[in-house]
Amino acid sequence: MSMLYDVSDMDQFIEMAYERQWTDGLPVFPPTEKNVRAMIDYVGRDPHDVVGVVPSGEGVATIEKIAINAVMAGCKPEYLPVVITAVEAMLDPTFELMRVQATTAGPAPLAIISGPVVKHLGFNYGEGVFTGSGHRANATIGRAIRLILWNVGMGRPGQMSHATMGQPGRWSYVVAERPPDDGNPWTPIHVTNGLRPEDSAVSMFPVGFHDEFWAGTGAQPIENVLYVTADTICHLGHFQGACQKLLVINPQFARVFHDAGWTKERLRDELLTRCRRPFRDIKRTGGLSVTHAYHWTKLVSGEDDDELVPSMVGPNHLQITVSGGWAPPCSQSVAIHSMHGEMVTRKIDWPYDVGAADR
Repeated sequence: MSMLYDVSDMDQFIEMAYERQWTDGLPVFPPTEKNVRAMIDYVGRDPHDVVGVVPSGEGVATIEKIAINAVMAGCKPEYLPVVITAVEAMLDPTFELMRVQATTAGPAPLAIISGPVVKHLGFNYGEGVFTGSGHRANATIGRAIRLILWNVGMGRPGQMSHATMGQPGRWSYVVAERPPDDGNPWTPIHVTNGLRPEDSAVSMFPVGFHDEFWAGTGAQPIENVLYVTADTICHLGHFQGACQKLLVINPQFARVFHDAGWTKERLRDELLTRCRRPFRDIKRTGGLSVTHAYHWTKLVSGEDDDELVPSMVGPNHLQITVSGGWAPPCSQSVAIHSMHGEMVTRKIDWPYDVGAADR
């Protein structure tokens, strides 16, 4: 059971939150008993149900603890199933949350929201999709995930987190996939990863770095677009080993390729073939992080400077989703590189049928 505190007003709560390190610097809302109870009642779960143990501080994430942090982040009760699912996904061993929380590289968990929930909860999937766009679902769900990692997992700089630089994604990091009926001609990301089209899902991706790029889609031949995209993915500064990548392409990019007869799977496979660099380049990155499962020293013999080192090692290593606004030719897409673990997709366990609510 969580402790109860008696405060006279908002000002006193805000000062208490900073003094007790309940926040990583941004203001938070008071988790009143009424609001926390409303969260828990919405999902119909026992507040003491344990979702898991959150590294690196090994805090126990109960439904109540998750709800408290969701209230502090400004979430509505109907957002709680999304937050719970995000925590479940991060606790999957494939995600490697311990390393994501504690490593000096400073990765940030990105929540990719897909399925009917995107429209039902009013996520932004258009212009400014990665920024503060005024959409409560995007901002507060990402913030709740961060506060859980901060308060339950104790992922605090100089304590359980040793990120050399860190990145802004550690404040709040959410992207919603464009629905199939609004500019996304390709298979939803949760379907690519084993779920049904009618499911709603959270895919958690351990982001090492986030790189916007301009491929000239719509203004130049597809061959040039592929060349620029592959060159962006093969950035030498993040090529000590093959790691999972996420391409977040704008709807214009997807439409140009779709109209030319390309599926998402064809684009993925073509980029997997192209995204390689010669050993003579890769060896300049040094021999650090050799514990990585796909470090370059494990992928090539090291005896031939012309030997090609793969940036990714199979279809699962390149995930593609469609999001962002429509724009003129040359508009940005985003290449995101993982750090340590890999993406985990989980179906959202709703207390009601989202599809029925929208029909």
